[in-house]
Amino acid sequence: MKGYILLILFILLLLIIIPFLLANGGVGGDFTSYLKIASELPQLKDNLFPIGFPFILKIFSLITGEYFYSSMLVKVICFLSIILFSYRKQFYFKETVFLMCIKSIIWMFTLQSSEYVGLPFLYLYIYYTHEFFKSKISTKKYIIIASCLGIILCTIRYANALLFISTLPFILLYFKKLKPKNKGLFFSTTLIGIGLISYLLINYIVIGSFTGENRRINDEMDTFWFDTYVDFIGVINLSNPIFYIKTFDYSSNIKFLLSLLLISIDLLWWFICFKLIRKSKDVFTHFLIFIAVSNALLTFFSAMIQGIEPLGIRLLFNSSYLFWFALLIIIRKNNIISDKTIFIISLVALFLNSLIIVKNPINFIYHKNNLEQFIKSKKNDPKYYYDDEKKEVESIYQIPFTDKKFKHVHENRQPDFINRAILRVINPSIIILEDQPKIKDNTIIYSSDISHFEEQKNSR
Repeated sequence: MKGYILLILFILLLLIIIPFLLANGGVGGDFTSYLKIASELPQLKDNLFPIGFPFILKIFSLITGEYFYSSMLVKVICFLSIILFSYRKQFYFKETVFLMCIKSIIWMFTLQSSEYVGLPFLYLYIYYTHEFFKSKISTKKYIIIASCLGIILCTIRYANALLFISTLPFILLYFKKLKPKNKGLFFSTTLIGIGLISYLLINYIVIGSFTGENRRINDEMDTFWFDTYVDFIGVINLSNPIFYIKTFDYSSNIKFLLSLLLISIDLLWWFICFKLIRKSKDVFTHFLIFIAVSNALLTFFSAMIQGIEPLGIRLLFNSSYLFWFALLIIIRKNNIISDKTIFIISLVALFLNSLIIVKNPINFIYHKNNLEQFIKSKKNDPKYYYDDEKKEVESIYQIPFTDKKFKHVHENRQPDFINRAILRVINPSIIILEDQPKIKDNTIIYSSDISHFEEQKNSR
């Protein structure tokens, strides 16, 4: 037990430390959109995203006084709530701890995202579905609890609705085996659908748009098939719990061969997973796997229609979690691999992904403090930001045991990349200007002003 406690503490330490080693603190475009909504609450001006995560950020900002540390605090609470609930209920505790080490989980918990906020509710949904399948709770109680959890999940991420849509074909396929349980699954899914539709109608009445997703329709046919291919590779990678490396630049033979190697490894994982799934006759694990795979396929076809980012760790987060939850249950129930071996694999996955995420550590706090001081020095509150320097920073590396050096431009080390992320954390309403402003204005922050401020500060 001591080993698992140490592993939990180690994971917790990583998810706290890693964001501070990232140039943008793990802040992405979606997160800044959530921040903008949170900063506008209780008013809703342009809600293109579900309200659940911004609402939680707003509540915790009353404690921390700002949004970045609110996200960090929410993250820690979400992580610990899952672990403590699993331990208290003795609900696949070891599997739950191991799951926190696979690639998708460690990535989402070290970055700032809505996925980790939804995970405790998804975990509860898994738990109560398990109890329902084992006839430990009544159908009525399950319908009420599952419906509430499902609606909450849909108000955190619209994509969570695909999880519950996947239960409908599952009911049909397992109709005879699930005969006493069909009512609970069907009615809970129906109520979740009604709840989501009601939420979208309210959104339309208040905002004038159901989700704002019509702005994301993919009409770039010149890249359509390549994007679809990349998404297909993302779905294949679902079976791999250890690594996710994008190698879709086929400009060289080496990269092409490396891509083929990684695809082959993922296909081998699918073969292993299929052999494991055949060992299980438990309806609950079949449910998790079916929902995971169906969710991935629905997400894939959704990505073909919408101009969203390539399918990877974030968009397939739910599928990855459910898929490997089921497989770990099967592995441990059938004693296929010892707990010691799983423990070692988990550590390898945790260590490898931590290195991949961090890559080139940067002091996020240093840059954040600099920009906060810079904004305080301004007479007027900044409303816009423009990168007038277009500065490109090269990283120089020396090949070990040789005199040879090579240069590489890391996107996440560029001043503009860092400035954009941190400024939107400090002031979520700030507008990023892509074109040079015609008139100099006190409400515009220029990247050259930030550089000059930092130079003056360092020279003191």
